[in-house]
Amino acid sequence: MRKDTDLHGDVPLSGGRMTDGVVRRGHEVRRPMGPWSPAVHELLRHLEAVGFGGAPRVLGTEGDTEVLSFLEGEVASDPEWEPGRGARLPSCARSEEGLEAVGRLLARLHRAVGGFVPSETGYRFRPHPPGRKQIVSHGDLGPWNTVYRGGLPVAFIDWDAAGPAEPVTELAAAAWAFLPIARPGQLRESGFDPLPDLASRLRILVDAYGLTDRLAILPALRRAKLEQAGQVADWPIGPADSAVSLEFFATELRFLEELLPGFERAL
Repeated sequence: MRKDTDLHGDVPLSGGRMTDGVVRRGHEVRRPMGPWSPAVHELLRHLEAVGFGGAPRVLGTEGDTEVLSFLEGEVASDPEWEPGRGARLPSCARSEEGLEAVGRLLARLHRAVGGFVPSETGYRFRPHPPGRKQIVSHGDLGPWNTVYRGGLPVAFIDWDAAGPAEPVTELAAAAWAFLPIARPGQLRESGFDPLPDLASRLRILVDAYGLTDRLAILPALRRAKLEQAGQVADWPIGPADSAVSLEFFATELRFLEELLPGFERAL
């Protein structure tokens, strides 16, 4: 778990799940680049240009390493996490106040990218320009990619999965991660005691985001999970692990079916 400290030298950073080998050097973060990095850098530079403070700044590149600004704060990290197990979350990532602030931060992000027309479109998972109803956004939102300060989220990090998305679908993906939508045993593993009311937390998130048609989040929850399952083909894993991942996603979709009536009543 990352904390506010004044560090010198290369210090490994944990939290994100997309990229290994991330280190802090003073006020900089150094990360390995991929073929998608030019498109990500263009997006981050746009966010800086429009004054969105909830993302790191691109400071430059050195060979195959990108140099970004370091954002002080706390990032959820559970080294024992694996699919099917609840990731241990700090209190700031479990509180209703933190969840409400996530909705507001995501709404600000979506407004910031509303007029963005990219020239670089070689994104990692969706290497194409955004469609008519899409924006270019983060692509892997969750407490593990969120910087908390003073108990509230202030920024999203680890933008390697950025790409085209419908805003409501990314909001739905955020709901899966930040509520989080998980069975009671997983929620206990994440640190919830007592167990949360997931329907109430979904209402908090969509209201904080400002979703006009609240019920639009329900089909988007299914789409978000199906889109995530579609990324398995690009993961560096073999057939057996791919099968395990797809089976896990199928289990999550079946659980969503159980929750939908309660979600609809709460919305």
